[in-house]
Amino acid sequence: MFERTDVPEPSPLRSVVGAVIAVAAVAAAIAVTFFAWNRANLESHLGDGELAGALSDLSQYGVASPPAGRSNTGDTVLCSLLLTASGLDSPGATLEGAHILAINSTKGTATLVSLPVDLALTVDGDPTTLSELFSEQGHAACVVPLGRAAGLRLSSGVIVSTGDVLEEAARLAGSDAGELLDSAADLVSRIRTNLSPAGLLEFAEQLSQVDLGSISAVDAPLKAESVTDEEGNVSATGRQIIDEGELGVMIGLFA
Repeated sequence: MFERTDVPEPSPLRSVVGAVIAVAAVAAAIAVTFFAWNRANLESHLGDGELAGALSDLSQYGVASPPAGRSNTGDTVLCSLLLTASGLDSPGATLEGAHILAINSTKGTATLVSLPVDLALTVDGDPTTLSELFSEQGHAACVVPLGRAAGLRLSSGVIVSTGDVLEEAARLAGSDAGELLDSAADLVSRIRTNLSPAGLLEFAEQLSQVDLGSISAVDAPLKAESVTDEEGNVSATGRQIIDEGELGVMIGLFA
């Protein structure tokens, strides 16, 4: 018998090639899954529903009135709440810093007001502090009590971050909202905010209108908290709260 020479013989490398193709297919599937998961995770950092809901609740309350001898300036002042924490988990993370950024778009100036993390707040009639509220109930729980205490509506939103992100945020001005998760993935991974991609870019545009190096950094004006009993007697509680009238003067709402 003679063997036919026109019949192809199995290559000794066939199993190796098959294994390589299988591994490549698995690796591709893993890469696609990781990309999809990572993008979904980044998207969850923007448009936070709890923060958006808290800001909506805050909008139902009034704003501070000018203190005696002061009047409204008529300037447009856009306020944001910036919270710096040990992590983005809510609740559970530790509050490390709190600021109100007030951008006076009328004058092209900005003020960064530093708030003490142990600032006295009252929630449902019970005394607490900003840091306790943040750790025990999460970042969204801080919005209404703090906004009411400051007499502000925080119309430019809330940004919770694991570090200072103002300079990075300012550099986003002029970016495309549709490409934000790709172009600023590192920044987005370190924040949680009620702002959508378009809202974050609007915030960046506001920042770009002022010189970040000339932002006035100040401490929040505080005053002693007092309570009035049923007989009309006034007594101090020993706690320090925000002086909302002087805060308005400080950020340019009142003059």
